[in-house]
Amino acid sequence: MGIFDRIRNILRANVSDALTRAEDPEKMLDQMISNWSQDLVRVKQSAAAAIAAEKRLRAEYNQRCEAVQTWQRRAELAVDKGDDTLARQALGRKLQYQREADQLAESLKAQESTLDQLRDSVQGLENRLQEAVLKRNQLVARYRSAEAMKVLQQEMSRTGGGSEALAQLERRTNEAEAQAAAYHELSGDSLEDRFAQLESGNSNVDDELSALKKQRLLGEGKQ
Repeated sequence: MGIFDRIRNILRANVSDALTRAEDPEKMLDQMISNWSQDLVRVKQSAAAAIAAEKRLRAEYNQRCEAVQTWQRRAELAVDKGDDTLARQALGRKLQYQREADQLAESLKAQESTLDQLRDSVQGLENRLQEAVLKRNQLVARYRSAEAMKVLQQEMSRTGGGSEALAQLERRTNEAEAQAAAYHELSGDSLEDRFAQLESGNSNVDDELSALKKQRLLGEGKQ
């Protein structure tokens, strides 16, 4: 495939469509950008060679034009000197250089068309490459986000959306709280509990004891 055919294919390429058909979009984009970068280098090399060739042609064309003018002046000098034979020879040489100049002019015209096409191709490829790099970063970011969301959805689907894990955590919490309460009951009265009993309940027992003693004393007195 010629370089201009590759350039046309690149400029017509639809990155988004290519991604939808790729098994690994990120890898495909990186490979595409790498290929385009190599094509851009080749196009620039072709453009540089064409520019060098155009400069050589233009130099030869300018030489022929100068030769035409030189032999024109010599023909005029020969005529002024009355030497028609020498004038004819000078004019013959002038016409030879003129034909060569005309041919070179045609080649320059064709070369200029090729150069214009190459310049447009270089600019188009550079723009396309910059666009591809920007789009690559955007699409890869979206692709990775989509892949992460897919993995999350799969995990949530496997675990029932996380409800089962939450329920299991709640059961374990309730069991731990129940065990803590049981350990508290089995540990007996704490120092705080004993003082609380003294402060709240023992006063009633003391009252009852005093009343009972008085009652017993009164009963013995009657006997």
